[in-house]
Amino acid sequence: MAAIKAVVPGARGTVRGGELVCTLDLQPTPVSRSYTVQIVYRHRRRPRITVTGPPLALHPNATTLPHVYPDGDLCLYLPGEWKEDMFLSDTIVPWTSAWLLHYELWLVLGRWTGTGDEHVVRPPQA
Repeated sequence: MAAIKAVVPGARGTVRGGELVCTLDLQPTPVSRSYTVQIVYRHRRRPRITVTGPPLALHPNATTLPHVYPDGDLCLYLPGEWKEDMFLSDTIVPWTSAWLLHYELWLVLGRWTGTGDEHVVRPPQA
């Protein structure tokens, strides 16, 4: 948590029972929206990252969000790219900001400009 607060001073969070739950606001560029993101991490498990606000919209021609897991967590890296000895502040936080930038470009362009394997989830039925 201390390392995350060093790069995002406004980050808030706790570590209880071996689990870090951190909420922070990220703005990928000076002209971008600000997004509230939650990181949940337990040692030896993959970090779970979700955007809690504002709600993520879809491109007008899309029916799904790109690069998210079926549970709605963001897909930030390929298997093996992130290892448990890496600092979240040096990897997950900047990767989340990069994901948000590619998301904003996707909203305009209709295509994902980042790297990675494509996988999508259907938005919840109303």
